[in-house]
Amino acid sequence: MNQSIVTTQEAENPFSRQNVQAGMPVGANVGAVAIEQERAIAEAQGQLILAKRFPRDLIAAHNELMAACKSKAFAEVAFYSVPNRGTGPSIRFAEEVARCYGNFEYGHRELSRDGNKSEVEVYAWDKEKNNYSRRQLTVLHVVDTKHGPKACRDQSDIDNLIANKASKQVRGRILGLMPKWLVEDAIQECKKTIAGVNDEPIEARVRKMTQAFAKYGVTTEHLERYLGHKLDEVLIDELVDMTGIYNALREGAKPSEYFDAKEAAPAGNSTFANLSQQAAAAPAEAPANDNTPKAETAQPAPARKPRRQAAAAEPVEQQAPAAVQEAAAEPEPVQVEQEPQAEPAAEPAPAAAAGGDLF
Repeated sequence: MNQSIVTTQEAENPFSRQNVQAGMPVGANVGAVAIEQERAIAEAQGQLILAKRFPRDLIAAHNELMAACKSKAFAEVAFYSVPNRGTGPSIRFAEEVARCYGNFEYGHRELSRDGNKSEVEVYAWDKEKNNYSRRQLTVLHVVDTKHGPKACRDQSDIDNLIANKASKQVRGRILGLMPKWLVEDAIQECKKTIAGVNDEPIEARVRKMTQAFAKYGVTTEHLERYLGHKLDEVLIDELVDMTGIYNALREGAKPSEYFDAKEAAPAGNSTFANLSQQAAAAPAEAPANDNTPKAETAQPAPARKPRRQAAAAEPVEQQAPAAVQEAAAEPEPVQVEQEPQAEPAAEPAPAAAAGGDLF
């Protein structure tokens, strides 16, 4: 009776060595393995449900990918070239396509390591379409060198070797599940960027715009308050409008004329105040410089007349035209000297137009 109870309890115990699944070594923790399997299944089901609930937008994915391809930093690493093997899209290109595509998972996992080799599985999974692509490969812990194969002895060298071998296979798995038209459009867009015939993405231009306005004390809050929305939503037409404002600031306009200084931060208020004082002081000095030569040339004529009233009328009449000629002749060189000073004020117009290319 007691023996039968013990046998029954051992049969019902999930951690018993007798309840070993096929292919599992003796002594394995069957209960822990079962729990891990249930967890993996529940996680996969949850990811599929989320992918169905929030499906991807192909138009938005295409636009985001095209914007990424216009970046020179990304286009320069979008292709690989190997002697005697040709060129093609790199793993960085495939990763960017998968990121923009959405609801997509990829990677590699090391299944086992025995002696001088490792069994590795690479995979790519389109969760929305439930398309799965995987491949197993054997990676020998050997590195090819100029002096022949060399065994890897360091753990980091083995990990780097596995990651390098797996990344090449992951690239094929990702591109195999991607729409061909999406991949081809991205390749052509990257080639245009490398050739220098492509426009800079608007996100990069907005970043440059904020940096340019920061020189005049205009913060991101000021720009967003002026536009009425976040900078992430800036359109091309609005960017053109902001370029005109930036050019006006370069020519001497006050930031407070475009951006509300009352609602600015304390640091911004001081900046606006300083700029306003500088802008108010600059026009005040310019008229003084312009009127000074005129006052000096106009004063000598009345000063000479009283002193020479006792003299004959003819000499005075002869000298008066000379004084008038001197007064008329003196402003000319002064105006010639001031013209170069006015040129810098006129030069910023073309320079500002060129500066509009910054953003």
